[in-house]
Amino acid sequence: MNYFAPGLRELTRKLHRLDCRLRLWWQRRVLARLEGRLGWLGWQQADFDPSTQAHVNRITGFERAQAELTNSSAVIGQALQQLEERRKAEGAAFEKERADRAEARGRLSRPVEESEKALAAIRREQTDLEQRIAALDREAATIEDKYRALLVRETRSPALEAEIREIQQRLIAIPREKRATAEKLADVLSARSRCESELADRRAALSVETEAWSVLEKTHQAGDEALTKDIAARKREKQKIERKIEQLEKAKTQPYREIGRALADQQIEPINQPEALDAVFAQREKIAAREAQLAASAGESAGEDPRRVWLAWGLLLVVGAVGALLVTIARLLVVAL
Repeated sequence: MNYFAPGLRELTRKLHRLDCRLRLWWQRRVLARLEGRLGWLGWQQADFDPSTQAHVNRITGFERAQAELTNSSAVIGQALQQLEERRKAEGAAFEKERADRAEARGRLSRPVEESEKALAAIRREQTDLEQRIAALDREAATIEDKYRALLVRETRSPALEAEIREIQQRLIAIPREKRATAEKLADVLSARSRCESELADRRAALSVETEAWSVLEKTHQAGDEALTKDIAARKREKQKIERKIEQLEKAKTQPYREIGRALADQQIEPINQPEALDAVFAQREKIAAREAQLAASAGESAGEDPRRVWLAWGLLLVVGAVGALLVTIARLLVVAL
């Protein structure tokens, strides 16, 4: 007697049933999709019993709700387009005005820079003239002291007389040079006053233009941020509506399938695609065949003696354990050698 055969047969049947159940699960999903497609194609072309008509009414309600949501989404989409166009137009107008302001600032900033350079040159010249007057005063005091010292000398040589005459000429020249320098300094101070006044006017004009630039920037930024927030809010609202439309579309799956089952049971073909009904029948036959295989396998298992099956599985377990033990011992021996 083969003690292992019952266990091996039952194990084979269980694996076969597992494979059948997995395939059956997938085939039922395919059938659900085919029945749903059949219902989608033919839900408006037949008279149904009250139970199936309730599913038709559900689909009609879903369609109506979807139409309303689609209209709302279209209105929001149109508003979004208008807002985007408005933002684009305002951005273009801002860039143009910004460029004009930049050009105006450039025209005003160049004279300011020129006035600043001119004023810096005048200030340097003023400093040089003031230093020159101070130097002349020091020179006058120095040579005057020297002149007095030379005059008190009792003996005068020709060289001393020449030096005295030279000092006298310098003492006469210094006041003239100082007056000329002072007159030039007065002109420079007058030019500085005019330049400072001109620079103040130019800076004031530039400040006005800079303030206008700043106001333009802030105004555009505030308006653009408001538009951006409005656009983002409407986009979120539109996405929310589209998700609701998608949810309604998914909600129609089960009613479509129930209608498809009713159409298949009544053998009603869709007008445009009659092959959809044939596909449902073919898939039902596949499922029936797979279920028959499961039933036959279950019948075979029921006819098997359970005691012999458990005995075979116990023996297989013992043989497997002994085999694993022998393999482990062999590996240990190989390592030891």
